[in-house]
Amino acid sequence: MSAFHRAPTVSGSSDAPTREQVLEALGGVLDPELGMSVVELGLIYGIDIVNGTVNIAMTLTAPGCPVHDVMPDWIRQAVMAVPGVLSVDVRITFDPPWTPERIKLSLQNRGLLG
Repeated sequence: MSAFHRAPTVSGSSDAPTREQVLEALGGVLDPELGMSVVELGLIYGIDIVNGTVNIAMTLTAPGCPVHDVMPDWIRQAVMAVPGVLSVDVRITFDPPWTPERIKLSLQNRGLLG
């Protein structure tokens, strides 16, 4: 696992993974430049769970993002830690393009952005 990740802490023991469990796991996947999770940054556009398969639609902060090639693997690793997940498909899209307005600003995140 990359140094830019927190270890996911996933709760629950149901056989079927839930959206909340997937979001909790994704909260451990950090953007290496900002140190914020992909969830906090608003990079996750959609989560669909069908029979243990988790389909994730997401974006990156820019098409030339340096983690473009590794981010899908980080996402897969984190979500595979959720009980009941059998496979993870990550689709990166730039439609719509990401903007800073998608950031979920907590007090801590506001401090990071100045």
